Amino acid sequence: MTEKIVSEKSQLLAQALLLEQVKFYKNQLTTQLSADFFQQFIQLFLQHAPNIQLKEVVELAQIQAVVKRYAFEMQLGAGLLEFIGEIAQRLHVFSLQSSAQLQDIFSDHQFEMWLSKFLELENIRHYLNQFLKESPSIQQLCQYIATTTLQNKLPKLFTQSDDDRISESKYEWQQKLKSFSHRQQQRIEQKIEESIARFIQEQLADLSLLSNDDLESLARNVWDDNKAKPLSEYTKQVTPLDVEEFFVMIYEYWKELRQSAFIQDLILYGVKVFYDFYKDESLADVFAAIGLEEADLLNEAVRFYPKVVAALDQHGVLEPIITLILKPFYDSADTLAAIEKHL
Repeated sequence: MTEKIVSEKSQLLAQALLLEQVKFYKNQLTTQLSADFFQQFIQLFLQHAPNIQLKEVVELAQIQAVVKRYAFEMQLGAGLLEFIGEIAQRLHVFSLQSSAQLQDIFSDHQFEMWLSKFLELENIRHYLNQFLKESPSIQQLCQYIATTTLQNKLPKLFTQSDDDRISESKYEWQQKLKSFSHRQQQRIEQKIEESIARFIQEQLADLSLLSNDDLESLARNVWDDNKAKPLSEYTKQVTPLDVEEFFVMIYEYWKELRQSAFIQDLILYGVKVFYDFYKDESLADVFAAIGLEEADLLNEAVRFYPKVVAALDQHGVLEPIITLILKPFYDSADTLAAIEKHL
C-alpha cells in the first residue's frame, strides 16, 4: 500500500515538474531575456567548437544523401512554379522602371578583371581559331552568308529566267551562245560565292587571333559605348512572358541535366573534395573558412526567432512542442525511480 502511494506521489511530482519546466522554457523563449538565452547558447557552442572536428558531427554519406535528395530528386511544386512565373514578370516590370545603368551592376573594376583574364586565355583563342577554320558547320554558315549576299545585294544578270531566254532565241547559234553564257555566269557566280565564303571564314578565324592590344582596344570601345546605357534599354527588348518562359526553360533544362550520370558524379565528387578537405578541421576552423563569425550566428538567430516563436505561441503550438521534448524524460521509469528515492 505504501509503495503504491509513493509511486502516485512520484508521478504527480513528475507531472508538476514537467509543467513547471515547460513554463520556464516557454518564458525563456518569449521574454525580452530570450536574446541573452540564445547568446549564452551560441557562446557555449562556439567555446567548444575548436575541439569538435567536422567528421565527428557529419559523415560524407550524409551530406551526399542531402545533395541527392534536394539537387537530383526534388521536384518543385506547381505553386512554386507559378510563383517563379509571377516574380519573373514583376522583376521585368521593375527593371523597366529602374534608372540603373549597366555599370551599376558591372563596374569598371570588374570589367578590367574579366578582360585581363580573357586576354590570358590564349589556348582557348587558338582552339577557337582552329574550330573556325576547320568546322564544316562554319563553312556552311559562311557559304550561306555569301549566297544570300549575292542574291540580295548584286543585280541579276538576267531579268528573265535563263531557260526562257534561250528558248526565245530564233537561231540555233544564238541558243548555243546564250547557253554557253549561262554556264559561264553560273561558274562565275559559284566562284564569287566560294571566294566570299572563304574570305568571311578567314576573317572570323583571324579575329580570334587578334593581338592582345587590338582585342583590348576593341573590348574597351564596346564597354565605353554601352556601360552608361540604362538596363531598361536591354530589358525592354523582351516581354514579361519571355522572361517567365526563360526561367521555366532553365528549370526544365536543369531537371534534364541533373539526371546525367556525369553531372551527378561531378557534383558528388565536388562534395567529397570539400569533405576530405575539411573533415579533420574543427568546426571553428570550418566556420572561419566560410566567413561565419559568432556575431553572424547571434544576429541571424535574433533576427528570425522572435517572430517565429511569437507565431508558434499565438497559435498554441509552442507549449506542445516543449512538452513533446520534455515529457518522455518525466514519463520514464528511471526518472520516476529517482524521484521516489528523494521523497
